[in-house]
Amino acid sequence: MGLSKWTDPYGLVQKGDDKLSGKPGIIIIGAGIAGVHAAESLRKEGFRGRIVLMDRDGQMPYDRPPLSKEWLTGEMDSASLLLRDPAVYEKLDIDLKLDVDVTSIDPVRKTIDTKDGSSYEWDKLLLATGSGLRTLSIAGDDLQGIFYLRGMTDAAAIKQHMQHVKEAVIIGAGFIGAELASSLKQLGINVTIVERSSYPMEKIVGREISAYFLDLHHRNGVNVITDDSVAQFNGDTMVGEGVTVEGRRIPCQVVMIGVGVTPNTEVSLPHLEIDGGYVVDQYGETSIPGIYAAGDCTVWPYNEVPIHVEHWDHSLNHAKTVAQNMVNPQSAPYSYTPYFWSDQHGSRFQYFGHTQQWSKTVLRGSFESDTFTNFYLDDQNIVQAAFLCNQPKNALPVRRMIKHQKAIDPEVLADERVALKKAVWSQ
Repeated sequence: MGLSKWTDPYGLVQKGDDKLSGKPGIIIIGAGIAGVHAAESLRKEGFRGRIVLMDRDGQMPYDRPPLSKEWLTGEMDSASLLLRDPAVYEKLDIDLKLDVDVTSIDPVRKTIDTKDGSSYEWDKLLLATGSGLRTLSIAGDDLQGIFYLRGMTDAAAIKQHMQHVKEAVIIGAGFIGAELASSLKQLGINVTIVERSSYPMEKIVGREISAYFLDLHHRNGVNVITDDSVAQFNGDTMVGEGVTVEGRRIPCQVVMIGVGVTPNTEVSLPHLEIDGGYVVDQYGETSIPGIYAAGDCTVWPYNEVPIHVEHWDHSLNHAKTVAQNMVNPQSAPYSYTPYFWSDQHGSRFQYFGHTQQWSKTVLRGSFESDTFTNFYLDDQNIVQAAFLCNQPKNALPVRRMIKHQKAIDPEVLADERVALKKAVWSQ
């Protein structure tokens, strides 16, 4: 990947024991999926030193994906959102510090300063800061009833507000917007999605799958407006309608904005390489030795190409691997196949691999049956990625195809009479 390491030419950095058997230990900034699993994995790897897990959120670490799905619809309670029972942190001797804002990091003295005036020493540091929501500036966006779903506080406010809502507008038809639309329809609310592009998520899934998603929404009673965007919101104190650039007036009592995320790289310092995220090598180490990063906030080498993904599964597995390398340096290169899933309108969608350029696609199954796998092949007929709709049984052979990186006959992929696992082993 060509990551240039800062070598501390003047020998200023204090050297610590690689095994970190005593203080000051490891500090993890960010207590989301990556941070919590990294802390837990450090103990599983035999690390007995001090672990400080800090986060700016005041809530106990919780799982975010259900906020737009099961928690919003009432299928999951707040206690079920917690990533771990609070007693687990005590049992593993993890010093959990919440509502803490990091103000500066000194890689020479190996200290962290926080907004409350505290200072912490570290031998190794893990940045697990996740991602933040992109925001819009729209006339009238200070009206009540307009939300971004950043975390539990926003989710609770949305849930309370929804009690008297009949019509909702969602800005953005990406996976978060689509999942919100599905959840709100389940609650009996009329939903309109406004999407600025012609085919949402086309760069990720292609035009055919994008068109399938649009059709799926229409079949489930969601009104999707494409090639348009909201220009202003109207209302007295509460939002009452959204007006689009094309002049459409959409009545609503709630607006949810989901237009993507960006890596949280607010924690920065000289010599720390940032390029669309904290740039790390295959072991999760940044350009500064002893400082690691994991999860959504990173750019990492996949098939020797730097990529950035915001997936729950990646955050979990990347954190575990990076933790292993923090205890036993350069012992476990990260080679996991990217994966994410989405639940919408009663269907389960899964995506394996990573590609934004493909030579051809091969469909196995049919859109009409809502049961299919769509393969993305390069010019050598090698599967680079696959999108699954209600076909979880195909997950394992798809993973193997992507891992093996060998050419496969497109006709075999499309033929449902040939078991995919046979197609894999015939490669």
